[in-house]
Amino acid sequence: MAMEIAILKPPFTRKLNREGYSPMHLALQKKHYHTVRALMTLDPKLIRVHGRGGITPLHFVAGEIGDNEQENTAVHIVVKKGNTEAFKILFGWLKRVCLTVIFNWKDQNGDTVLHIVVSGEQQLEIIKLLIGYTKVHAKNLQHQTTLQIFQENPNCNQDVEDRLRCQEHRARRSTPTLSLSQYFSMELTCFEKYAGYFGTRNENVREMLLIVSTLIVTATYQAALTPPGGYWQDSSSNNPANSIAVTTNSSSIAIGKPHQAGNLILSGANLLCFTILNNLVFTASIGTVWGTAITLYPDTKMVYLSLCLLSIAYFVFVTIEIPKSDMLLVMIYLDFMSAH
Repeated sequence: MAMEIAILKPPFTRKLNREGYSPMHLALQKKHYHTVRALMTLDPKLIRVHGRGGITPLHFVAGEIGDNEQENTAVHIVVKKGNTEAFKILFGWLKRVCLTVIFNWKDQNGDTVLHIVVSGEQQLEIIKLLIGYTKVHAKNLQHQTTLQIFQENPNCNQDVEDRLRCQEHRARRSTPTLSLSQYFSMELTCFEKYAGYFGTRNENVREMLLIVSTLIVTATYQAALTPPGGYWQDSSSNNPANSIAVTTNSSSIAIGKPHQAGNLILSGANLLCFTILNNLVFTASIGTVWGTAITLYPDTKMVYLSLCLLSIAYFVFVTIEIPKSDMLLVMIYLDFMSAH
């Protein structure tokens, strides 16, 4: 019954009862683990719904019902309790839902998960797992890195110390530490300049740009596939009295020069004007989408790949579609424009 309601009314799975608990909170409290698994399958983000006191289902998984005034994540709680098995479960889940950034979150003392692990008992297995997913050069409120804390531990493991030192060296080399004065004195990066130019600091503006640009890209691509006038349906080696032409709207009788079936009816100056304008609008729209998404890089890698493939497909099609004689005019015009 619970799963039927969740499927039919998904918003109900996030609502809290009078006591401040969501359906997943209650399922965990009652140890209805089959329901918990089913809810996670339906929506993995349900495990992060905040209940009374800021408690999420992750805190129940960690075996702790503390409050979030300590600014502890479920991962902080797990490592403080030394529960290696529970940590492995959370570690695997966070990797699968691409939320490993949580490992870099800090508590009220400025400690990340790795700070806590290296300061207590030697949980070497957890440390080795975290090294590749945590900023080892991050400092807590005592201005200590994980390596410095680990070296103060009398039982520190030499292999782990070497790994931490190597990872910290790489991190410092790739991301140098800057003071606030140094950071604000720097020139704007290309990403920041693009963000200001395209207005992408405002989410509503970004959404509007993406929607409008996507519609224009679709329209121009469709216009290239079905240009004005359509295509010749028949082939003719002389000037026929009647030649059947397929247009975008209907079939009509046209009198024209020799042609081949499948070739464009539009030619000469009209084709030149249409092709250039359509290409310019298509390129401008692709550029707008590209610029709007650039501030979200590298999360938008697949968007860039798709745009590149779409652009290649478009220009290859245009090159094949336009007759060689007309393509020469287009190339001459584009060369002229680029020279000026």
